[in-house]
Amino acid sequence: MKPFVGRSLSFVLSVLCACSSSSPGTPAAGGSTGGAGGDGTGGSTAGGGSGTGGLDGAGGASSGGGAPGAGAAPAGQGGWAPDAAAGGSPGWATSPVAVHGQLKVVGTQLEDEHGTPVQLKGVSSQWLNYESKTFPESKAAIQWARDNWKLSLVRAAMGVDANGGYLGTTSANANPAGMLKKVQTIVENAIDLGIYVIVDWHTSNAVTSAGGSQAQQASDFFTMIAQKYGGYPNLIYEDYNEPNKVTWAQIKPYHQAVVAAIRAVDPDNVIVLGTPTYSQDVDVAAADPVAGTNLMYTLHFYACTHKQSLRDKGTTALSKGLPLFVTEFGITPADGGVVRSGDPYVCEDEGNSLFDWMKQNNISGASWKLDQCTDTSCILASSAPVDGPWTDDVLTTDAGGTTVSAGVIQPPTGGGHGLFVVNWMRQ
Repeated sequence: MKPFVGRSLSFVLSVLCACSSSSPGTPAAGGSTGGAGGDGTGGSTAGGGSGTGGLDGAGGASSGGGAPGAGAAPAGQGGWAPDAAAGGSPGWATSPVAVHGQLKVVGTQLEDEHGTPVQLKGVSSQWLNYESKTFPESKAAIQWARDNWKLSLVRAAMGVDANGGYLGTTSANANPAGMLKKVQTIVENAIDLGIYVIVDWHTSNAVTSAGGSQAQQASDFFTMIAQKYGGYPNLIYEDYNEPNKVTWAQIKPYHQAVVAAIRAVDPDNVIVLGTPTYSQDVDVAAADPVAGTNLMYTLHFYACTHKQSLRDKGTTALSKGLPLFVTEFGITPADGGVVRSGDPYVCEDEGNSLFDWMKQNNISGASWKLDQCTDTSCILASSAPVDGPWTDDVLTTDAGGTTVSAGVIQPPTGGGHGLFVVNWMRQ
């Protein structure tokens, strides 16, 4: 019951032609998805995208590594081009993409174009259809975070089958143009700023146990994204946020279809593939990986809920040669640390264990979530301005909280893991 099932790419493009890449869209109205915590906005619900058209005049993507030159789009791309100042503005020459360029996967390692292992650190947006304000769309604030947090990565978590999402729960509340506008803004800002950007098909229902699949819609979407931005080394695709209640045998054909669609346009940018049970069963995927190059696999981790046993699953997957990317994590319970659920905690000890394990194995990560709320997984305090600067005093913290047990703190209302994860980025 997805509104674009069976619709052609040309139809979707016609819907999206009203999108402008010059400014962020208006936040979509909507309530809870009934799945993720925190008013539908919390953390992982885990229990325990030549010449054929495209976005705003996009043509085909060019291949090859290295950041495109200042003001010039890769060959075949029309419409939007990077800021003329890119490559010459303060901070760009030492930006993550200027330093590392085209990423590649070698064995279990993410490497840069020089063959050096790289660990990206950054943040995920809120579900873009539920965000309280347009924090991840603010170019000035993300530049400040790049320069002051050492942020190298931002994730655009595009809600899909949710109220106000790309497909919506019904055709009446679908908002493909609005969602795409937000994604475009985040991606284009990232390219201008020289940081990496994940475009995330943010759903748990791309494949269902009843045989439903969003493979066609996702393939059409990522084809458009690849046509527009696939020539830039900044781009990372995440085709399925958190598969749930389906087996790897059911999920794998979906990945194969979406990977094929992306690779028809973009031969080399990294694609991250969701794994069973809210992207936790990476050891299962390791037994039967998807064929292809520059593919990684998603592991999601919430420190208060997922402890040594999940790190053990990750270690098992690595031992079998499966490259991992933690595209979403929290130093909180798996629901995002929701006050009304009675678990607004920050688990520092387990968080440090997670960070140590990621460092030991050179695994990149993005913290949930760049937003303001009372969930302990919100990074920004209520005083944080949309356009920054996001100084330490406008980050959520567990300082002054109540110790629940060893290493587990309940912050004052409005507190959270923000400063803790920003300090991890700075390391």
